Amino acid sequence: MIGDMLSDAVQKGYSPDDIKKKVVETLEPYFTHVDALNKYAYNSQILSAFEFFLRYENENEFFQGIGEVIECYKKANKDYNKESWNIILSTYSTMVEDENKMCSIRNSKLNLQEKDVYEKMVQIFQRIGSVLEVSTKHIMQELYALICLQHKGSVDYEKIRKQDLGVIINNILDKGMMKSVLLVQPGEMKLSDWRNIAYHHMYALDDDGNIVCSYGKNNINSMKISMQELEKYLYKIVMASNILNIARCIFVFDFIDDIPKDYQLEKASFRQVIKKEQFRISLLSQGFELGNINLDENKIEVDIHDLYLDKDLNERILHCAQLLINVWSIWQRKLVYINYFARNRERICCVYADGKICEAISERMKKNICVDVYLGREFKIRYF
Repeated sequence: MIGDMLSDAVQKGYSPDDIKKKVVETLEPYFTHVDALNKYAYNSQILSAFEFFLRYENENEFFQGIGEVIECYKKANKDYNKESWNIILSTYSTMVEDENKMCSIRNSKLNLQEKDVYEKMVQIFQRIGSVLEVSTKHIMQELYALICLQHKGSVDYEKIRKQDLGVIINNILDKGMMKSVLLVQPGEMKLSDWRNIAYHHMYALDDDGNIVCSYGKNNINSMKISMQELEKYLYKIVMASNILNIARCIFVFDFIDDIPKDYQLEKASFRQVIKKEQFRISLLSQGFELGNINLDENKIEVDIHDLYLDKDLNERILHCAQLLINVWSIWQRKLVYINYFARNRERICCVYADGKICEAISERMKKNICVDVYLGREFKIRYF
């Protein structure tokens, strides 16, 4: 996982600049606006995308799929900029809720070392169904809407969202697009077929220990696979889902300045556990480790440990002061405190600010207003 990878990099002596350089080198071929990549290289979503590029470095299907999906987003954005963003942003709350659900799905038990073969089979199909229904389906609807927009010049997105996943995938494949993502090898079974097998429990274990799956209209098709083969299919299906999510993430960050500033997003919030994990990952990329968190109705107090010995102390303390805004945005309390600890675990100081100040600075940042001087004037520091 990205957190472990970043911790290992820091322990081996890689600096935040070294990490950023590697992230940019890896993702740059997929960005049109490299300045955006440099700006958001420490963002947890970009870092997670980077980790998947390393994880799948030997999978040609991954890189082919990423390129195809990103190109679909880019072409729609180029030809129908306003209409494309209307499609992408109109279901913001759905995307947030999907991610909230996926957080629980990822944390649920999937034991590939399970000795009970039947139990293992059920667990795998439950994971396949959840991934395709929650993490993949919405993006497929979005991509098909963008494809229709390019071919017809207009699209009824709500109508598309009511269509079956199988219909959407068939229509995309009929246009000769995204075969490397939508057809699972070997056998070229569609993602929608796997989703239906899992969701409608059209699988069984025969007397020889093989798994028999039925799919297609009226379940007229069937196939027999071993448990080892099912595990390989799980890997491919999850990779396809990751391709869709990572490509979408890259496109949004790449063209983030194209997002209409006056667009009113539907109200939706990521779960606090997600925001906390995103913060932890972003900290690690900058050489900090998230420590204890003390929370009450009025106050949030966070311990941040420096993982470097040779950094300028005042510079690192100032960096912690800038993180007050991040802490407030997650927990939104009246008072915000960060305890800064040196590499030797000695508590050096506490930087703190009023929550209203953090909120005001956060709003300025959303409008791309420079806040460095304002922040420097408003935060306080207490040394120990």
